[in-house]
Amino acid sequence: MATAIDPICQMDVDTGNPPGGQSEHEGTTYYFCAPGCKVAFDNEPEKYLSGAESELEPESTPASRPGFLARLFGKK
Repeated sequence: MATAIDPICQMDVDTGNPPGGQSEHEGTTYYFCAPGCKVAFDNEPEKYLSGAESELEPESTPASRPGFLARLFGKK
């Protein structure tokens, strides 16, 4: 099974059957763990490809913030 890193949440994703789908951007295919990650990427790909997220400390990444995943996936 080939995998790729979801550019939003940094999770490993099966490229053969990505649960969140895939998107093309400037000739590169990106794979997503969930539809919410794909929507976020499709709306602002440059935000997630700029490298700004990778400069954050691990404890301050979006997924570690309370309620982040619930908001991302539309749960309250």
